[in-house]
Amino acid sequence: MAETERRRHPRAEALLPMKLSIGEEMVETRIRDLSCSGIRFHAPQSLRLMSRVQIALELPEGPQGARINPLLISGVVVRCDIADLEEGAETFDTAIFFDDLTETARQHLSQFVSTQLS
Repeated sequence: MAETERRRHPRAEALLPMKLSIGEEMVETRIRDLSCSGIRFHAPQSLRLMSRVQIALELPEGPQGARINPLLISGVVVRCDIADLEEGAETFDTAIFFDDLTETARQHLSQFVSTQLS
């Protein structure tokens, strides 16, 4: 039996760099996929569920070659599970729910996801 999709927003694969701030700590990693409501990535360390984080996300160039400034997005950790080993190091499959997204950030994310899915 096929599982019913529960997500409100389509998710697109995106292997892009991102920076994640948790308190005073900065973690650099790569996105696995994203939507207008959240992001999934492999973190080098376990993150506490429901902890608040700040994400700096640089999407590729926008329409007509306009450079998009990094999107600064707030969110909360909603999943953090041990993932497969990457290059001999343990990683954690982590998901963040965006809980404070500006309209501009939402538009850029929506455009990026639509482009990736077409």
